[in-house]
Amino acid sequence: MRFFHSWQKIPPAYQNAVVAIGNFDGFHKGHRAVVEQAVEIARRENRPVVLMTFEPHPSGFFRPGGRTFRITPIRSKVRAICQLPIDGFFVFNFNRTFADMSADDFVENVLINGLHAAHIVVGEDYGFGKNRQGDAAYMRKKYPDLPVTTVKKLRDQNGEIISSSRIRAFLRDGEIEKATGLMEHPFEMEGYVIHGSQLGRKIGFPTINIIPGDSILPRIGVYAACVNIDGKDFRAIANIGFRPTVNGQGVLLEAHILNFDGDLYGQRLRVRLQTFIRPEVRFGSIEELKTQIMKDSEIAERISR
Repeated sequence: MRFFHSWQKIPPAYQNAVVAIGNFDGFHKGHRAVVEQAVEIARRENRPVVLMTFEPHPSGFFRPGGRTFRITPIRSKVRAICQLPIDGFFVFNFNRTFADMSADDFVENVLINGLHAAHIVVGEDYGFGKNRQGDAAYMRKKYPDLPVTTVKKLRDQNGEIISSSRIRAFLRDGEIEKATGLMEHPFEMEGYVIHGSQLGRKIGFPTINIIPGDSILPRIGVYAACVNIDGKDFRAIANIGFRPTVNGQGVLLEAHILNFDGDLYGQRLRVRLQTFIRPEVRFGSIEELKTQIMKDSEIAERISR
């Protein structure tokens, strides 16, 4: 699969393609249905299939400096989507120029003259152009020679619509299993390991410290987790919070990796949250904290088996 960051000078092999478009945040079952529909059409019409998404997430662009509600950073999104048989991946910079682009400019300059798209596939609620002034119905009416297929929203076994907003709500409530059930892939937090106070090592529970990026923060508290190191998964307990017992400042992702002892400073690691164990609390002493960490570790061991 080939990646593109511009719609200009697209190689002929990726022109006349079936194009699936969306933010695909969380890349849940509904998003997968959009891509699978594009793949089906491409095979039927003997065309390449490409996916178009945007970086940063528009919510981050319109709220600069604040924490976004983005579920999957671009790296995680790419890992999830690359499991599907697509030929090209277009990741376009969502900047002021893109935000101000009219619906007609988007269709004419990007889709038709840029990508030379042969068929568009989107979710039924997809909007494009400045202030989301365009949608599939608009495209069909204004550009009848460009086929557009819309994919209806999927529902779960309870009849509720599968959506990114539901996943965000589950994450904020610490209901990781429900969130990942809709996503069909793990919820990960990712970042570079930084130096901390070394308190964890001093009390017998060394930790890695990662400053969370601009993506959504799940419920503050302790989780059973898994850390991927050089392609190998290690069980862990992860704390997302302010570390009140040691007067921590700012939100930190802190993980104690079970049965591992090594130098990970400076490495970019993925921490996969599995199950919420308990809220973050202030303990009366370091000894109480140590006792609780041992209990948390036992729980994480059982959950991860």
